[in-house]
Amino acid sequence: MRSVYEQELKELYVQLTSLGNAANESLHKAVTAYQNDDKELAHELFSDDLRINASTADIEKAAYRIIALQQPVARDLRLIFTVLHGSQDIERIADHAVSIAKATMRLDENFKDAPQINQVLMEMAEKVQVMLTDAITAFMEQDSRGAKAIAERDEEVDALLSKLFKIVIKDMEEQSDVITSGVSYIGVARNLERIGDYVTNICERIVYLNTGEIIELN
Repeated sequence: MRSVYEQELKELYVQLTSLGNAANESLHKAVTAYQNDDKELAHELFSDDLRINASTADIEKAAYRIIALQQPVARDLRLIFTVLHGSQDIERIADHAVSIAKATMRLDENFKDAPQINQVLMEMAEKVQVMLTDAITAFMEQDSRGAKAIAERDEEVDALLSKLFKIVIKDMEEQSDVITSGVSYIGVARNLERIGDYVTNICERIVYLNTGEIIELN
């Protein structure tokens, strides 16, 4: 029975890692689609999101089943709570990727490319994607120190959001024809900033898993 229980815990661990990788792939697709105005690629995000939602539900069912049948304690229970909360954070990351895809679907002839704004946005996107990749690795390696370092990078994402706001507002004041694109850029940037926040949440779960300490990072 113990070997079955340990296998169930291991499977839960693997499922969350796979979910994180799927959300990361969705985020990459969403950013690429927006950058290239690729509506066909953006449309793929909707079916991807359905699969991620289904996987999240499967993880929750498996976790609650283990709690009900095995009555885990100590570190095992922390792992289950980490997976439960982490899966919800990852699902929300995927939801924000879908929001970016929707922004791509709304791009039309009124959208005016703004290279300076786009450069800041893509820098934000790269930082957030690397944060998520590294957070998944930190979970796999149970690396609390690494998780804390990853969370600190969220300040860089917030700083880029502020920088983007200032540029967009300045451009809008000087050129009325960039209002449509400015609103679009801000919407995507806000989604990226929220993803950074959810990655920080995941990092907090990793610290909790390893130490039992509930802390607020960044």
